[in-house]
Formats: sequence, structure tokens, C-alpha cells
Amino acid sequence: MSKLPFNRSIFWKVFVVVLVLVVGTFAVLAYFTSYERTDADTYGSLISALILAYLVHLWLLPAEYTPDEEYEDDPEDDEAEVDPPPESPEEPAEEKA
Repeated sequence: MSKLPFNRSIFWKVFVVVLVLVVGTFAVLAYFTSYERTDADTYGSLISALILAYLVHLWLLPAEYTPDEEYEDDPEDDEAEVDPPPESPEEPAEEKA
């Protein structure tokens, strides 16, 4: 299975913007309506904000982005590249008399 595309710097910038929008939405709801926040709102908003931030982050990634660009020195990849076994020496052809 290939790695999921993830760019840490873009994700955290998007996540901050999404959290500001979520807090702003709750502030507007509380101001204009008689809405009262519950415990489920906090956890649900955080989980939804993470998912939305990841989706927006995918949308903002460059089209030619590959997950390996950020992690060139990945030790797991070094272990996967094993030298091929040495070839067996060729046997000399028998001479026919």
C-alpha cells in the first residue's frame, strides 16, 4: 500500500483556519440563537475539523506532489532495497571428442 499524501506545513496552516471557522460558527450561533454547547459539540467539532483540514490540504497540494518528496531519508526504504543475490558461476562447456 502506498503512503497517503501528507504535507505537514500545509496541513497545520489549514487546520488553524478551519478551527477559527468552527469557533466563529459557534460564536455566531450562540449570539443569534439560544444555542447551548454540549460535550458532543466539542469532540465532534474537533474530529470534523481534522477531517475537513486534511481534505482541504489534499486540495491545496500541488498536482505533482508525491509523499516521498518530504521524506527522502526514510530508513524503511533502505531496508527494502536489497542487493540481488550473486549469480552462480557459469560452468565451462564440455568439449566433445
